[in-house]
Parts: sequence; structure tokens; C-alpha cells
Amino acid sequence: MQALPEPLDMSALTRPLPRHEVHEQWRAFVREDPGARDRIGRVRRLTTTLGAIGGLFGIFFFGLVGLLAYAQGGRNAGGIAFGMGTLVVVMILLAVILVRMTIRVWSRRTLRRTHLRLASFAEANGFDYRVGPIALQRDMPWRSRGSVNLHRVLRSREPRGIEIADYEVIGNRKNLAAPFGGYCALRMPVALPHILLRAQDGRRRGMTGAGAPADAQRLSLEGGFDRHFQLYCPVGYEADALYLFTPDVMARLLDHVRGFDVEIVDDWLLLVTSDDLVTTKVDDWQDIAAAVDAVDDRVERWARWRETRGDRRSAKTDESASTAAAGRVSTRGRRLSVRMSVDDILMWSALGLFVVGTIIGLR
Repeated sequence: MQALPEPLDMSALTRPLPRHEVHEQWRAFVREDPGARDRIGRVRRLTTTLGAIGGLFGIFFFGLVGLLAYAQGGRNAGGIAFGMGTLVVVMILLAVILVRMTIRVWSRRTLRRTHLRLASFAEANGFDYRVGPIALQRDMPWRSRGSVNLHRVLRSREPRGIEIADYEVIGNRKNLAAPFGGYCALRMPVALPHILLRAQDGRRRGMTGAGAPADAQRLSLEGGFDRHFQLYCPVGYEADALYLFTPDVMARLLDHVRGFDVEIVDDWLLLVTSDDLVTTKVDDWQDIAAAVDAVDDRVERWARWRETRGDRRSAKTDESASTAAAGRVSTRGRRLSVRMSVDDILMWSALGLFVVGTIIGLR
């Protein structure tokens, strides 16, 4: 499995960049990557901001209309007030989603100096750097989860190398990852069942909009690591998951991957976080390198163990690998079952309340 260079050359992340040098380098940078002008990002920031303001305004507007209708009395005053009240609740639910999205979109506004440092860092370590937004690779399993845009992308030049990026999922369909976040993706020598190691870092998962696996797929970890991680895999593949995440591996992950989820889908291994991952902080890159090192050797050992074990499921795994390579989702039984995300629940609740309020208000 392709690992990060050892050691990473991080001098570009902290090297001073005078203003005149930024100006000169930026012109050349934009010629090579026109997307660096961030025109799409400006439109997104404008539209999400207007949507959030509209949602907040709708709360006060429909609330005021409902109060006035109730105060005036009349035969249908109660129904109208109830209808307006449900619309207020709908607007509150939508405003929560829109305000959160607006905050994340604005937080991704990146300075020219930051882009130049990341580009220099990428070049020094054998990566290509793209500002984005760009699409996922064609055989990436996340393509089945909605429209995914990548930002601040570092992609190694080898065919089966490493990709590190910040992402945004649009049309999030039971996604195990939050709508916004970052990941480090590695290609593995063989395909594995769908396995998720979710970090218990104190974060309120519901506030990130991420879906959750069904509880029946959860395994108990040895050594008391259940306090820090939750391990999930499809029924029938427990031995694979427990062989990968032994106590020694969990100890290393606890030291270096706190706050990351480890997701394995087909022949992809992803370290995922709901925070932006691509930064100019040296400590962040040291943590990424340590996390990759913690899982890299173990996956190689798993591949050898699987071959000597002669498990019949290997044939299914290899078949799924070829299916994934063709850009299709592998056998459904090897995927984790996922509950609805909080965002989905909010949207369906808002729709249901809107219908109920409309019916009562028209009576």
C-alpha cells in the first residue's frame, strides 16, 4: 500500500512569503489552475448566506402572521395560527441546516498565501495540488452517496496512491461521513468488507449531519477501547474486522487518530474527520502521517493473513474488487446498513409539518 513520504518535507508550510512574492506566484498559479479564482466559491457563499438570512426572516414573518391571526379571532383563527406555527417550526429546522452550511462554506474561504504554501508542500512531497472544486475519482465508492466536491486536493502521482482533501457531500444519502469534512484516502492491495471504526472523541455526531450504522453491526473491542472507538462491520465478517483492529493497532490509533474515523470500503481505506483536514499546520500533517503509518503495516499483514487462511470469502472479495474497479457498487450484503442522518430526519420532519399545517390551516 502506498504510504506517505518519510519524513514529510514540511518546510513550505512555514516558509515566510512576502507580499510581492505572493503576488508574482499567484499569477502563475492561476494560469495553471483557473479554478483558484474561486468564482464558484463566491457564488456558493452568496447563495447560502441569502438562504440562511431568508430562513431566519421566515421564522419571524410566519410567527408574526400567526400571532396576528390568532389575536384577531374569528371562526378559523385557531387553524390559521396552528398552520403558521407549523411553518415557523419548518423554518427553524431549515434555518439550522442553512446556517450551519453557511458557516462551513465561509470557513473554507482560503487565502492566496495558503494555496501557494500548500502547492509548494505538495510539490516537495510528490503530490499534485488542486484548489477545486473537483470530482471524486471514478472508482471511489463514495460516488454512490451523492454529489461530492473536493477542495484543496493533494493527490499523489502514482496510479494507486494517496489522496488528501477536504470534501462536501451534496444530496447526502445515508452517508456515514458528515456533509463537510476532510479525508485521507489510500488504495489497498486487496478488497475488504465494509468496516467502520468510529472515534468517540466527545463530538456530538448528530450536529455534523452524519448517518449512523445499525447497532446490530457493532463489535466489542478488546482492551477497553470501546471507550474511545466504535467498530462496525457487516454480519459474517467479524474475524476480518477484529484481525485488523487488534489492541496494539488500537493503541497507536488512540495516540495518533483521535478524532478520525477509519472507513474501509472495497480496496479503499479512508481516514475521515468532520473538520477540514488540509491545513498549513505542521502538527496536523504529523498526525496524518502517524495515522497512515499506524494502519499501513496492518493492512499489508491482513492481506497475507487472508491469503494463507484460504477463506472462501476471498473469492467474493476479489469479485467485489473488480466490480469496484469498474465504477460500480459491490455486493450489497457487504455494505453496512446505515440509519438516516439528522439532516434527513430534519428535512422529512419539516415536510411532514408543512403538509399537516397546510391541511389544518385550509379547513
